[in-house]
Amino acid sequence: MPVDTSQFVLSAGGLGQGEIEAMALYKLMAADYLLIDDRRARIIAESNQIQCIGALGILVLAKQKGLVNEIASYVNILRTSPIHYSEALLNKVLQLAGE
Repeated sequence: MPVDTSQFVLSAGGLGQGEIEAMALYKLMAADYLLIDDRRARIIAESNQIQCIGALGILVLAKQKGLVNEIASYVNILRTSPIHYSEALLNKVLQLAGE
């Protein structure tokens, strides 16, 4: 008999409690996106049919919707943050935003 797992978060392990709870809340609320940047957590979320967006995606979306005029200053803040983004990715984000 098939089992509907759409309301559950299936994990291969290695996730923190907060990440699992965020994924469960996404499903409970039928949210549009889950804000998540961690690569491993994102892979597991996507395998659970969770639509993910990262901080950089939020910046591009904000620019596209006219909520901010530019994102370069925010990207520069991220360059010095403890979260690591490759220069290639940051440059790609600026290119997508037309900057």
